[in-house]
Amino acid sequence: MSYQFTALSAEYTNLLVHMKITSVAEVNATAEKLLKFIDEGRYKAACDATGVPEIVAAASFEREASSDFRRSAAQGDFLFQVSHDVPRGLGPYVNAGDKNPEDWKKAWDEAAIAAYKIDGLDQVGATNWSWEIACFKEELFNGFGPRMHGRHSGYLWAGSNIYTGGKYIADGPNGWSETAVDSQLGVIPIMFRMVELRPLLTLPIAYPSATTAPTPQAAPVGLRNAKALQVALNRLGANPPLDVDDNYGRMTRRAVAVFQQAHGLEVDGIAGTQTWLEITKLLAQAANPTPKPFVPVKPPIVMTPTPERPVEPSLAESIMGLLRGIMNLLRRLFLGNDHAA
Repeated sequence: MSYQFTALSAEYTNLLVHMKITSVAEVNATAEKLLKFIDEGRYKAACDATGVPEIVAAASFEREASSDFRRSAAQGDFLFQVSHDVPRGLGPYVNAGDKNPEDWKKAWDEAAIAAYKIDGLDQVGATNWSWEIACFKEELFNGFGPRMHGRHSGYLWAGSNIYTGGKYIADGPNGWSETAVDSQLGVIPIMFRMVELRPLLTLPIAYPSATTAPTPQAAPVGLRNAKALQVALNRLGANPPLDVDDNYGRMTRRAVAVFQQAHGLEVDGIAGTQTWLEITKLLAQAANPTPKPFVPVKPPIVMTPTPERPVEPSLAESIMGLLRGIMNLLRRLFLGNDHAA
């Protein structure tokens, strides 16, 4: 696990120990509903294939899609459409008019497995899941934006005493509201109640014991300046371009993961030291491109015509010419003597 998890693990432990469910009736009803889905085997195939605990899959899917199994576990988009929310471009997994329940179940399993692998949940290992890791993975999935505003994420903690309000109500730099309250339940109270009702579903590593109450920490190293990160990734060709809103949310995390994969780095979606070094190097190269080596251009070859030389007569022609000259000379001599006589 990356050092960013190590930086947050103690905080998660303290929060888990001191968490009290406040929306008791709603949490109870939701936990009982999800336990029925577990009994029906709704999550089993995807969880067996990836090692993701069923209570993690169930609570996360409730948060993403209100447990509507016509939708994807990745982001809540319909299974019969190509996904338009992050992660984009997944599916379709089934035809909208398909009446076979087994086809829909297989479609959900396929989409869930793809989602868990995209987010690296399959890399945790079935026996390595702890409540702290579950907190980290769920916060990483949804984004560290609330933490940057000094608030604990409603995605994790809504419905408990840990959540005190604040949420994003719109995209963009002005999307955060200090007074807005998350109306959905957080995944941790749901998981906690499910285990209370069904202890055998607990995570492989036990729920933490009592510790000192926490002091909220700043964002992990590499997450403090999400705005600079978004600007840098856009300059390096992030596709789609990121909103520069200083929120380390899903879009930014996905863009970081794509960048890491493209440059041979550990793919965890967090801009740690090695990722920032690579970003900085590429930005410097873009600002000061290496000049191409000078290659002298050879002048074109101009073909100068050779002056025509007079045609030399052949040997035979020369001899014949010489003989004609001698004959002419003899003829003049003889003719001259005749006239003299």
